[in-house]
Formats: sequence, structure tokens, C-alpha cells
Amino acid sequence: MPAPLMRLLPDLPPDARADLRYSCGFGCVRCGVTIYQYLALPVVKDKRQEGGEGATILCPTCHRLVEEERLTPAQVHGFHASPIARQRHFLRDSLPFSNDLPELAVGGSRAVRDTPIPLSLDGEPILFFAPPRQGVGATRISIRLGGETGDPVQIVDANEWLITDGSWTFAHRGDRYFVTETGGDSLAVLRIVQRNRIAVEHLRTSIRGRRIEATPDWVEVDGKRFVDRVSSGMLIGLDL
Repeated sequence: MPAPLMRLLPDLPPDARADLRYSCGFGCVRCGVTIYQYLALPVVKDKRQEGGEGATILCPTCHRLVEEERLTPAQVHGFHASPIARQRHFLRDSLPFSNDLPELAVGGSRAVRDTPIPLSLDGEPILFFAPPRQGVGATRISIRLGGETGDPVQIVDANEWLITDGSWTFAHRGDRYFVTETGGDSLAVLRIVQRNRIAVEHLRTSIRGRRIEATPDWVEVDGKRFVDRVSSGMLIGLDL
């Protein structure tokens, strides 16, 4: 396989990550989506690059376009120089740009407030939400689902997409974030109702032989359905 055009930067120091998120507007520099990867800027052939390699953030979809050579390195540099989320015309309402812990719609509870972890299965947090680290930016979203073997897999960690082997895919359509298992049936669909309100539109996975499924109206575990059991004002809304 050819070398990637944009190298992942898993060891980028926390302060450099914070500066990068701020300069990029807390989202993908091309589309503004708040699930992203930290990446080295690609080399632009026949152009002198000042100031070293440099880094940027792209969502998994836009990163894939680069690796498929449907976006050029020069275009990536252009997006990085003028991130979409920093532009005045950018519409944020369908994306989770909020300074507060979001209100959640899940499990038939009318509104789940002040609950970072709405669902946990045998001590494994399935979803985790948090306000931005520095009090401004985007809601931090973490997703942990069962993989092919049934073991939990951290897919998204504080908005960083961690999967590099193609076993999971990410998509943004309209006001929804889709995370799906490539070779299985696990998925998480989050609908951004407004900046500080997120609906768990559909979640489905199995972890160590136990199956969980959730919608805004109910939560079902091992065939048993629960309604209006996700609590507000708790670290964990429902531990099953």
C-alpha cells in the first residue's frame, strides 16, 4: 500500500492539540464536523513549505477523500489556512458547538440533564458527553461499542476518531452523526437537535455476550425493555 498522504499524530502533546483545536475552530477545517483526527499537513509538491511540517484536523470522511486523492494537498492547505468553522457564514446549529453539557433524549426520559454518561453496560460507559475543555468550542463526545469479538472498543475519545483499520466508519448526514461497524451490526446514530441537545436516535451493540439497544423512546438489554429509567443529575444515568 502507498504511504498515507496525511500522517496521524497520536503523540501530539495536549497543549499543541488545544492550540490546534482553537485555530481550526474546534471542527474539521473543510466541513466543520466535530469528530476528527489530528493529522500532519500533506506535502505540496513543487512548493516550498515554511515553518516545518504543521498539523491540522479533518473528519474521517474528509481525510478519506485526501487519501483517495479526491482532495489535493494544496486544497487541504487552503482549508487549513481558512477553516470553515472560523468563517462568519458557517451555520453551527446542526452541529454540537456548545459550551455546556448537552441535554439528552434517550430511553423515554423526557430530558436527561447533567448526566455525562447516559448508558453503561456492566461498568463499560457506552456514551460519554462533556463540555469543551476550555469552556468554549464543541461538546466532547466519546463512543465505546462492542467489536467483532464482543470486547469493548473505544471508537471516539473526546471527539478524536481513533479507528485506523477500517473496522468502523463515520458519516455526517444533515444533523446526524453515524458510527457503524464495517463487518458487524453495531452502530450509534446521534442526532443534533440543537447545539446543546442531542438525541440518541439509535444505538445497537453487544459487549461480552450482552446486547443493548437504545432509542429516544426506550432502552433494551438482553431482551428486557426499560422506559424512562435514565436519570438526570447523575454521573451515570442507567447502569445495566
